Amino acid sequence: MAETRIHKVSLVTWVLVMSTGLSLFLVSERSLWVIATGVAVFVGAEMVTLPAPSGQRIQLGVGVAAAVLVIFNGDWVSTGAVLGLGMAATWFAMAMSVDPRSVVGTRFLAQSVAFSALVGAYTGVLHLSTFGGDTDRLVALISAGLVWYLARAITKALIGLDRQDLSMRYLWLLSLEDWSVVVGLFATGGLFGFAQPVISWWAIPVAGLPYAFFHLAFVRFSGTRKTYGQTIRALSRIPEVGGLAPDGHSVRTADLSVAVAQEMGMHPDDVNRLEYAALMHDIGKVTLNEPAILKAGYTDDDLARWGSQIIGESPYLRPVATIVERQHEPYRRPGADTDPDLPLASKIIKVASAYDQAVVDFRLGPLEALERLHQGAVYEFDPAVTASLRRVLVHRSIVAA
Repeated sequence: MAETRIHKVSLVTWVLVMSTGLSLFLVSERSLWVIATGVAVFVGAEMVTLPAPSGQRIQLGVGVAAAVLVIFNGDWVSTGAVLGLGMAATWFAMAMSVDPRSVVGTRFLAQSVAFSALVGAYTGVLHLSTFGGDTDRLVALISAGLVWYLARAITKALIGLDRQDLSMRYLWLLSLEDWSVVVGLFATGGLFGFAQPVISWWAIPVAGLPYAFFHLAFVRFSGTRKTYGQTIRALSRIPEVGGLAPDGHSVRTADLSVAVAQEMGMHPDDVNRLEYAALMHDIGKVTLNEPAILKAGYTDDDLARWGSQIIGESPYLRPVATIVERQHEPYRRPGADTDPDLPLASKIIKVASAYDQAVVDFRLGPLEALERLHQGAVYEFDPAVTASLRRVLVHRSIVAA
């Protein structure tokens, strides 16, 4: 139902964007060739994406928009015509090349609102600024970039509220994750816009070369993170393949842990570390192949500590090692207050793992497993985490509301 409503709103938005762009084109003083060139370049840029820290992909059209703002120098009519017609044309181009449902969704809505705010902010600041010359345009461009970024983030967060399994805080933080990519795109577009009137089309290599390094850096970053994730998933299977942990337990625990963390509004970076920790929370069980350890005996805390030591060999994963080390600690001990230093991620893994064990190993129903967690909420399990897990299960239609 929510998805259908978003599609309808985005279709109405497309009609408004198309009609606005066409109306502005008809009254623009710039030639058809100039407007058409701007639209074509914008559409081409929107069809290209760059991997961003949030895990999503950012379209390059914002860089072209920044260049158009500077080159047109406050001509909001022509700028609006290029961006309006460009957005409308992008809709058709993407509908022909990808799943149309992804076009008439959150991306198009967020982009439409953000670009409208971009043109308004640049024009307003440019007219109000009193620095003079290129300084006015630079101040206006920086201000417009900030407005575009916030407008896009707010729109995506508000649209995401239809996802009842995600908290507003998480959606907002996720939307803000991509600031470094946005800064790079605006800087590239702005550099081209300022250079083009002076050195003509030599501005393309002047702006393009720094962008090439910038683009390569983010592609390599994305590839490295993907490789890390694949490696961690492979490592998480070792105890299961060796018969030391239930098959699929690490993946199920990670899935529930991430869902709970998102529902509770953890920072996306912390959610990423939590996922790694949940996948490898049983890695310490590989030590159970040692006869000396089996003979001497061990506890769950020992396994967690050994697993933490294994994970901690990688400097990149040391924050993850801390989460794994403390995963078996109780929410609070009898006669003592809660430990403020106990990571929330550790408490989430403890709850998610216990739930999966109750359902899979002990073959309890979802409600029975939840009841078992609630009974341990006095000392063992954080009641806030347990309540969040219940909301996640309700959203997934596993238990009734």
